[in-house]
Amino acid sequence: MKKNTWITLPSHPELLLGQYIVPNFVSNSVALKVSDTEFVLVSPGAQMLKDWPEELKGPDVSISIIMPNGYHYMGVSAWQAAFPHAKLYANAEAIPRLLDQGIKESDTVGVRALQDEQPNLPAGYDVLMVPGHREGETWVRKQDAENGSTWITCDSFLNYDRVSNQPIARFLQKVLGAAPGLKMSQVVKWVIIKDRKSFKGWALNQLKLDQPTTLIPSHGEVSQDTNLAKDLESLLLARL
Repeated sequence: MKKNTWITLPSHPELLLGQYIVPNFVSNSVALKVSDTEFVLVSPGAQMLKDWPEELKGPDVSISIIMPNGYHYMGVSAWQAAFPHAKLYANAEAIPRLLDQGIKESDTVGVRALQDEQPNLPAGYDVLMVPGHREGETWVRKQDAENGSTWITCDSFLNYDRVSNQPIARFLQKVLGAAPGLKMSQVVKWVIIKDRKSFKGWALNQLKLDQPTTLIPSHGEVSQDTNLAKDLESLLLARL
């Protein structure tokens, strides 16, 4: 996939996916189309703003931004500059760190807690507050009885198709068990997750309920596979 370009997944016409590199690793931004003038962005990268369609930059376009944990905020200020009235959302557990980083909607409005208020999402979509994470991880889910559920996750899972060509990045991926393929890195296991038992039990149960066939992680490639739920279950059981 060409980097810094938005594409539509054939199986998800309402979903735009943008990939960019930061730093030396593939990162994903997602834009969910609610209507011709309303979008919900998940973890928007600053680089992806340059390729955002010009016809969707007008004052009549409504933008909401979900920051899926307390670390995924670096592109938000660029999007706020382009869309001054953008509404910001995050898991309540992520908000203290986001505010410490200076993230807010305006001088008077802070980040909205998803537990209290959620953006308008396309049909079939909702948000999942993930337990056991240190900085309030949030996933976005699309429920589709015919094609299987879609999980838009954050840092819990990685799916790099290969190790990096950059020596330092490649070394880190090897040491942290972060590539290639579907992985859960040591950083997630030892730093980001604060309660492994809580997260593991919840995630295994959610897999049984949702049976996801599409995974869009914040970092790496999209996985579309009828065996995805089994692969994620095996990963959770082996890693945690």
